Amino acid sequence: MKSEQVKESLRKFTEVLSFNYPAVGWYFSSKEFENSFVFKKDKWVCMFMYLKLVVNKGKRIRFSGDHGNACTGPAEYFGFSELEDDGGVFLAEIERFKKDLELSKAYTREAVTLINPPKGQYLYMEKLENIDNSMEVEVVNLFPADLTNLAKLVTLSSYDRVTSLDNVLIPDASGCQSVFGIPYHEKIQEKPKSVVGLMDTMVRNFIPEDMVSFSVPSNRFIEMANNIEGSFLDKNFKNPTSF
Repeated sequence: MKSEQVKESLRKFTEVLSFNYPAVGWYFSSKEFENSFVFKKDKWVCMFMYLKLVVNKGKRIRFSGDHGNACTGPAEYFGFSELEDDGGVFLAEIERFKKDLELSKAYTREAVTLINPPKGQYLYMEKLENIDNSMEVEVVNLFPADLTNLAKLVTLSSYDRVTSLDNVLIPDASGCQSVFGIPYHEKIQEKPKSVVGLMDTMVRNFIPEDMVSFSVPSNRFIEMANNIEGSFLDKNFKNPTSF
């Protein structure tokens, strides 16, 4: 969806909800935009070490298959390179996020099914308000201010759906999967789901304590914004059960 449309939808959200940090958008391009932070280092780093460059300083981060010795997660989960199969060792024996090797290998097999090929040579992560209006935004990351605002986003995700139990995912996934890989996969589904993310305990070391992501495919983001009017979030609605 065009950035201009997505920004207008964000305006509707900010009128009725509160956020701790600016919304972030993701888009593909074949161009190397100047003044982009390039996620490629000569030693291991996590992309979330640099998230503050985006939300606080307005920088954009550029991802590609060229990651140097940095964490391979973004290149793999964003579709630029194949997901490495280490026999389950990393998750089971190094991070100990899975009880044994077989469970770890099953996680990898499932993760592969959620990876989609990139639409361009580069993937950019940038504060939504700074993205050029002509760009096609794939995914939006929101950062609700508190549990009440998160609850409102969860409720709105089911407002126009027949079923109410599975419209929001809270996956056991890496940080990069939760903010882009999985929401991007949802974008091509018949009924795209929202994704609560940054539940990766390793990533929690690099982000503020009060930061939780609520990620939405851009097509679903616009649908949800258009549903605000007339819903429980409508500014003119007086909830008779409120305190």
